[in-house]
Amino acid sequence: MKHSRLLLAALAAGTLTVSPQPIAAADEGDSNLTILATTDIHGHVFNWDYFRDAPYPQGSTPELGMARVDTIVDNVRNEKGAQSVLVVDNGDAVQGTPLTYLAAMQPDKLPYSTNPMAEAFNTIGYDVQVVGNHEFNYGMDYLYNYERQLNFPLLGANVVKAGTNDPVFKPYVMVDKEVNGKTVKVGVLGVVTPGVRVWDKHHVQGVLEFRDCVLTAQQYVPQIKAEGADVVVVLIHSGLDAPGVPWDASLLQENVAESLSTKVNDVDVVVGGHSHVVNKASVVYHAPDGDPVLFTQPYVWARSVSEVTVPLEADGDGFRVAWPETDAEIGALAVPLETKDVADSPDITGNAVLTADHAATIEYVNTTVSTSTEELSAATSYYEDTPILDYIGMVQTETVANALKGTEHEGIPVLSQVSPFSRTAVFPQGNVTIKDIAGLYIYENTLLGVKLTGAQIKEYLEYSARYFVQVEEGATFDPETGVNALYPGATRGIMDYNYDALTGVDYLIDVSKPVGERIVGLSRNGVPVVDDDVFILAINNYRQGGGGNYPHVVNAPIVYDETQEIRQLIIDRASADGVIDPANFFVDNWALVTSTPNPTVTLSADNAKVGDEVTATLSGFVPNRAVAVSLHSDPVEVAKVTTDGAGAASVSFEVPTGVAAGEHTVVVTQSPLKASAKLTVAARANAKPSASASSGSGSGGSGATASTGASGSGTGKTGSEAGGKGATKVRTGTLARTGADTQGLVAVALFLMISGGMLAARRRVA
Repeated sequence: MKHSRLLLAALAAGTLTVSPQPIAAADEGDSNLTILATTDIHGHVFNWDYFRDAPYPQGSTPELGMARVDTIVDNVRNEKGAQSVLVVDNGDAVQGTPLTYLAAMQPDKLPYSTNPMAEAFNTIGYDVQVVGNHEFNYGMDYLYNYERQLNFPLLGANVVKAGTNDPVFKPYVMVDKEVNGKTVKVGVLGVVTPGVRVWDKHHVQGVLEFRDCVLTAQQYVPQIKAEGADVVVVLIHSGLDAPGVPWDASLLQENVAESLSTKVNDVDVVVGGHSHVVNKASVVYHAPDGDPVLFTQPYVWARSVSEVTVPLEADGDGFRVAWPETDAEIGALAVPLETKDVADSPDITGNAVLTADHAATIEYVNTTVSTSTEELSAATSYYEDTPILDYIGMVQTETVANALKGTEHEGIPVLSQVSPFSRTAVFPQGNVTIKDIAGLYIYENTLLGVKLTGAQIKEYLEYSARYFVQVEEGATFDPETGVNALYPGATRGIMDYNYDALTGVDYLIDVSKPVGERIVGLSRNGVPVVDDDVFILAINNYRQGGGGNYPHVVNAPIVYDETQEIRQLIIDRASADGVIDPANFFVDNWALVTSTPNPTVTLSADNAKVGDEVTATLSGFVPNRAVAVSLHSDPVEVAKVTTDGAGAASVSFEVPTGVAAGEHTVVVTQSPLKASAKLTVAARANAKPSASASSGSGSGGSGATASTGASGSGTGKTGSEAGGKGATKVRTGTLARTGADTQGLVAVALFLMISGGMLAARRRVA
């Protein structure tokens, strides 16, 4: 056995997670190799939030950035001796901020052609890096150019040319360090999650193949040892395994860092990443032969540097690792050095390339592209429909629909998939800048259109609704605890970016129901969606490529793919329109619910004449949502109101001019819910309203969320703008024919049969 520790401890099994504490300074003459590691920096060179145009801290995010990483590295090198310090990065560097976006997609807007991330890494003096999955986001030419600019090796042992076993990147590198005047040979292996084959399929399919990380390590570590490595370090851009999920190489699993740590002999240190966890700075595992393996995962966005102290002892002409006796002592050798605790390094803040690119990026993101008629916030988009998310949907829907004109797919309804990428994004009232749009749509996704059936749309929505935690029937939905549901076999809860809402159809999500039974009242324009309906879904490339594992979309027929970047489409549309007005695009088409509704409407009179005022009393609807009141046969909207926290409201309207005598129907719609009541318009001009009341029941889904409600009124002449998100003026008009609108009643009946719905109270996040 290669390690110096007690036999009993050496053969111990299991793992130990340690709350790391800084270790005492090494005594003079100690033989220690120091490893400094970062991961998932995602373009954060400076302590700057480009989306707010302000420095961090912001909310729970502290000060950060590579300028501070450089300070930490310099401090450790000065303390330990530069030649005994190995500096490594674990991938996902070249994507994540407007700075890296411009470098990849609009490089002409930056004054220098040097990749800013390569410039930063070279300035700090890294020794080695592994590719992360986001390194593939911009295509292989961009990645190869980035690799050429680095002053150190870029690793990727499990990335091979398609149809071969030939690695595209260096599998490993031997780095010579010096401890107490003697050379220490450090073998560094790099592997990346095979999920790249799914998420960036359009860049790598037919070009690259990705092998299992554990098998790859089992292949290369013996070679590294045979070449004389004293210390073996594995950089794995992958998170720890999902609890209870066994390793299966044939599945090319996304997160296998624990399996690698426990299934490969002769590995000393494993640096993890990808999963963005913040509490795994030190975990001790054991290899098959019983030797300890020290695992560390730094914080993302250059928020910390993992410092790993590897004690060595002489072994002939070289060294061997001399771990302490216990796992607790070993775990204490890995500590997070947080960037919030140090100042920026002048080597980065004074770098001409980086500062010029940084200034150009700030200028770019502050470019005004449009004006908004009101403030639009994404703060609640993860649990309720919002105008700012609908704006994305509108741009995507119209882009795809316009592209399909003149094709065989013209006229097929286009729906749109939208995700709440950010809870902090805001379009302010007034000027809207690129940074506001970039803060809303933070990824460089491109737009596609795929053909799906009604049944597939239903299954898609059911899968998306897994994001919500199941609650008791009738419970109050709490957005703090009711989202990001964690399921067995997962390493973390479902992230916001993996929740999708759809525009173009109406539905309710009953979170009191089990997964797979939550979508209620799925309809389009008041007509229930049936299995063989056909739709085009506007969808981003990440989702269409398999990101999030949504059903059907990967293999669905693609009818549109012009590789248009969605963020740029939004910028272009906002600029072309000049104004962002939710009245032009917002449709409140979905809501959360937790208990069965019984939508009803009761009229203050069952007969009236033109010009008479009639009051409609509503109950059993979704709380705090707009409701439209229309008079049929020839539908004309006569009022709009917002329900209160109990799903009730009262609204008055005048019978419009030109209504013919006869029986009519008052239809109250809060899609997909409907309720109706009969109203007879008297032929005699001077007829008085009857004192009796007319009531009716409704159909549809379920109710949802609590806040404060309001009642409102409207007339057939001018309408009402009271209450309701996106409320519009009520149009005026006459009714061309008498009698009940039987088509509308059939739709109501259909909703009664297929929808049961659940009504809940939900409270908004403050």
